Amino acid sequence: MKVGENVISIYNMGLKREKTKEIDKEEFVTLIETYKVSLYRVAKGILRNEYDVEDSVSESVLKAFKNLNKLKDKNNFKAWIMKILVNECYSLLNKKKRVDLQEDMGVYDITYEDNHKGDMIDYINKLDKDSRVILTLFYYEDMSIKSISEVLEISNGTVKSRLSRSKEKLKKLLENSEWGGYNE
Repeated sequence: MKVGENVISIYNMGLKREKTKEIDKEEFVTLIETYKVSLYRVAKGILRNEYDVEDSVSESVLKAFKNLNKLKDKNNFKAWIMKILVNECYSLLNKKKRVDLQEDMGVYDITYEDNHKGDMIDYINKLDKDSRVILTLFYYEDMSIKSISEVLEISNGTVKSRLSRSKEKLKKLLENSEWGGYNE
């Protein structure tokens, strides 16, 4: 993953903005380093194609940097950049109009301390795009219903219903697997 390298490139571009109201360049680089795995994981959940994932993450970082002046509170940075990323991913999907999901049925290449989390991602990866996004944001990014609502630009109620349906789909997948004894 080249997100860190891309951030440094953006930093070195010499963009005229020395400081924003809340975050300067150094803080931006630090925040991107903090969230780069999360950005990658969310993009991978939406796009699945490695090249598209890298492009969307890089483009999102660049857009975020160029629009830092629009961020009103740096405490909302994660939700703000996730929203930029999700929009970028959906924009890329719309440009392609047709994505062959069978082509890239790969799994996330992110290492987890808990082996079951990696196994769980294999199952989440088998779900539809909306389910993958909701479950990834909620469980792996620890985002609240409200934050997910803001990132995806849908109501809290819609987030709750999608989350509930996604959990049911995942539960059915798990029941039909070697995890047959899965209990919520």
